[in-house]
Amino acid sequence: MKKTLFIFFFFLLIYKSNVQALDWAYWFVVHDGKVYEVKEQESISASELGELIGEVETQADDYTGDYYGDASNYYKIGTRYFEITGVPIKNAIAVETGPNSYTKAVYIHDVPLEKQLSIFNVSLWIIVGAVFFVMLFIVVLISKQR
Repeated sequence: MKKTLFIFFFFLLIYKSNVQALDWAYWFVVHDGKVYEVKEQESISASELGELIGEVETQADDYTGDYYGDASNYYKIGTRYFEITGVPIKNAIAVETGPNSYTKAVYIHDVPLEKQLSIFNVSLWIIVGAVFFVMLFIVVLISKQR
């Protein structure tokens, strides 16, 4: 019983709690490791679109600010990205903002390395640690019963 209480209090100590959400400075999308700021006032016509180059696959976390892969802090999963004819992808892309409605998104910076590598994700390590300690606890209980 004492071990169970110890483990419970140990997890309470390492539990990371965020009580407030972020207020994003701008809407963004991530494509191929690059962050693009969506310029709401800069519409793109369908005739200016090039090839489909990707889509939003994950949402940015409003509490931690974490994101990975082709993500967005505003647009839903499945929102498509297109090339803009005559504009290099490294400078700008078009984001589908509605049916037959497209908006320009301009490159602002590369995704920081720690966001590219999931090994730095603190929540992942907390989950891995919790699973490890639960498994260790089970092994200890089983070995004591024999």
